[in-house]
Amino acid sequence: MKPTRIAVLGVYRSGSTAVAGALHHLGVDMGPPFFEGFYESAWLSEQLRRWWDEPRLREKVGQAKRVRVLARWIQEREQGGARWVGMKHPLLSLCGDDLVQAWGPETRFIRCCRPLEDSIDSLKRLGRKVDGAFLQGKLMAALDRFFAGREYLAIEFADLMANPRREVERLIEYLQIAASPEQVEAAIRFIEPGRKSKVETEQGEKIGAGKEPGGAAVWAAIRKAITGR
Repeated sequence: MKPTRIAVLGVYRSGSTAVAGALHHLGVDMGPPFFEGFYESAWLSEQLRRWWDEPRLREKVGQAKRVRVLARWIQEREQGGARWVGMKHPLLSLCGDDLVQAWGPETRFIRCCRPLEDSIDSLKRLGRKVDGAFLQGKLMAALDRFFAGREYLAIEFADLMANPRREVERLIEYLQIAASPEQVEAAIRFIEPGRKSKVETEQGEKIGAGKEPGGAAVWAAIRKAITGR
């Protein structure tokens, strides 16, 4: 049976890490090794930042190359035999059409939704020097364009936090995941409010990160400073 390809799209601070982590616990191959604790492929995340010059979001690599890289990446993941393979990163919001070309029209899309102002305020609370209105607004506009008239599963941030069991069940139904009861409970525990995880803390990687002086320890601390997704 052909693997199900899954793209989790959403702006920063939209709950995409909660969704990606839940999918990981449900048995979806989300592309480890991960960047930090964000359940996103470390290697592909690096490529995305190069493609879109984060946080300025200027296109630096053409679509043809992006499509080739995305296609090669998921084909390599599928060689491991996973039934479900997925990827999430806020910058994938700019790659909707690339994903359709690279992964095919049967790709299953999950949109993580949070009011724009709420997501901007969440970025502000991190205390980072970034134009949240520009960053989030551009990503949101790209998502609105891409999803117009397209089938997808919408996961509202507020609903995810209020009733994680119901939202996990919606993910399972939409993706037709054959998860064990233990996997389901692990996915729910990952996103339950009040638990110490990347979802509940205002932490994350630095947007537009470039290596700072002061050694690896300083660099690691800086890269935890912004999104938490």
